Amino acid sequence: MIFKIIGSCLVVGACFAAGCFFSKKLYNRRDFLKNFTVFLNSLSTHIRYESSDIFSLVSQSARESDLDYFVFSSYENRSFSELWNEKLESMPMSFGVEKPDKKLLADFGKELGKTDVQGQEKHLELYKNIFSDRLSNAEEAIKQKSKLYKAMGFFAGAATVLMII
Repeated sequence: MIFKIIGSCLVVGACFAAGCFFSKKLYNRRDFLKNFTVFLNSLSTHIRYESSDIFSLVSQSARESDLDYFVFSSYENRSFSELWNEKLESMPMSFGVEKPDKKLLADFGKELGKTDVQGQEKHLELYKNIFSDRLSNAEEAIKQKSKLYKAMGFFAGAATVLMII
């Protein structure tokens, strides 16, 4: 009897933890998008007022916006877009970034550093607007789904226990 109770608690706990994991992914995505919009603002300022190479500007902006993942430590004779795509491919799941977000990030990196200052400012302004929209969508998803994921995890675990008993 005691093993059934312990097993039941473990099943409910595991399902609830899965719900919490999915809820946490929503928060991680929101935090990443917030940091990325700060990164875009910082990069825009650096591009406007500094004359460094794109690697230095991106690295400096990444450090200022808590996106140390996008800091380039070495880039020996390789293109920015090539290195940017490598970073995106190995991006940790802990950022909560979805496939459409990654595609958008890849498109962003593909054109960065290829035009003059005015072209870069327009490019950054476009992506600021896009990522701001995605940020508001992510915040709305948190309001709608965060508690739902936790509750569904708990109730799925409880239903499983009831069916087993």
